[in-house]
Formats: sequence, structure tokens, C-alpha cells
Amino acid sequence: MYKLNSVKIKLLFLLITLFSIRIFSQSDYILGNITNESGDKLPFASIHNLRTDQIVMSDNMGNFAIAAKPSDELRISRQGYERSLILLTSGSFSKSLDIKLTTIPQEIEEVKLSFRPTGILKKDVTRLNPPPKVVALNSAMNNYMRTPLNEVAPKASTPSAFKQPDFAAGQVNLMKLAGAIGGLLGKATSSPKTTADYSETQEFYKRVKSAIDLGYYTQYGLDEYDFDIFLAYADQAYNLAKNYRKNFDKVAIDSKLKMAFSEYIKTHNFSKKQSEG
Repeated sequence: MYKLNSVKIKLLFLLITLFSIRIFSQSDYILGNITNESGDKLPFASIHNLRTDQIVMSDNMGNFAIAAKPSDELRISRQGYERSLILLTSGSFSKSLDIKLTTIPQEIEEVKLSFRPTGILKKDVTRLNPPPKVVALNSAMNNYMRTPLNEVAPKASTPSAFKQPDFAAGQVNLMKLAGAIGGLLGKATSSPKTTADYSETQEFYKRVKSAIDLGYYTQYGLDEYDFDIFLAYADQAYNLAKNYRKNFDKVAIDSKLKMAFSEYIKTHNFSKKQSEG
């Protein structure tokens, strides 16, 4: 009875040994190399066998070796790069694995506006008006410039006693007459400037955006919505739709827009982007 139990124990031990040998014989080592999208070697990358939970690190040349078998999944990760998941097949063991990791894109810093637009153009335009102190100063300067002088300004002229005789006195000046006639004809044929209604203003804005180079403004961080807000501000400041919707002058409009923008960025959080070398 004792001998029978001893034989059974030996037989069981032999079966366990054979089973273990078969299990380990199915595993092998997978070799590989890790680089980035530019082909640079990536050291200290983590290679994780999800089945065995074994983790190894790549060396200074990006090389690694890890125990695995077909159908295993390897997760490769490194700080600053996207993770990569590799499913091993029988063909994966016949050559070295070349793994490329992609750099995680950096987020662009958010541009914060000084106020939160509502999306309603008519309502947002009122927030773009200059400060009350600036309005009061401009009004005072306009009134001062329109006020007549208190003293008579001296006039540089030759006394009548020393003037040369005017032989054309009493004669018709044909050049002045032609100029006067041309001025009258111009006034008769030209249409007076009137304030644009809402639809005319919108059509004028569309034409401006298609004709003007918007790259000058996008380099300051303005998107299409920001430019619409600014365009309404410039129109209010320089009467663009009133003056140019019927006589569209691209050069004059572009000049007025840049003049308005130089004042606009003083009170709004926009700054020119540095050009990349």
C-alpha cells in the first residue's frame, strides 16, 4: 500500500514537471526598438506585457526584450508620447519589432476676452464703445477746434498801392468757369451718402471680409467672430458702410481698418503672435 502511494506521488510530480516544461516552452522573448516620429531613439520607455504583468524599460538606444508568446498584448508608453498597444502574432517573433510613438500635441494657450460675448452682434457692439473719459475728451477737443478765434489773425498780403495792375480784371476766367461747371455736374451725377440699413450693412461686411487680407488680424489671435465684432467697431468709428458701400475703395477701407485696429487693441486683450523660426 505504501509503495503504491509512493508511485502515485512520483507519477504526479512527473506530470507537473512535464506540464510546466510545456507551458514555459510556449513562451519566448520578443525583441524590439522604440523611436519617435522623427526616428530618434527613445530610452526609458515602458513595455508592459498585459498577460504576465511583466514590465521592462528600453535602454539608451531604445532596445528592449521581454518574455511573451503569440496573442499577448504589449502596451508601450513614455512620458510626453501617445500610448501604443501591440498585439503579438507568430510572425512577431521572426524579426525585431520597430515601434514608433507619436508626440502628444501641446495645447495652445486660451485667449481670454475682456468680456463674454453674447453672440448678438448689436448687443455686443455696445460693449466696444470707448470709455466715457475718452468720449468726453474727444468731444471737448472737437468743440475747441470748431470755436472761432477771439483775435483776428494777421494776413500776409500786399497793400493795394503796391500791387501790380491786374490786366484780367473784368474779363471772364475760362479755367475757373470750366471748374465751376465740372463741380456742378459732379454734384448732379453723384448720389448723396446715406446711412446704410441693416441688410446693406451686412452685405458690405461680407464684401470687406472677402476683399481684405484677414491675415493681418489673425496674427493677433482674432477668429472670424472676433473680426466681426471689430468690423462693427470700425464701421461705427469711421462710417465705413455709409462712405464705401456704394463706392467700394479697397485701399481706403484697408487703411481705415488698420487705423481703427490700432485703437481697438489698446482696450482689448489681443497681442501679435511671434513668428516661428
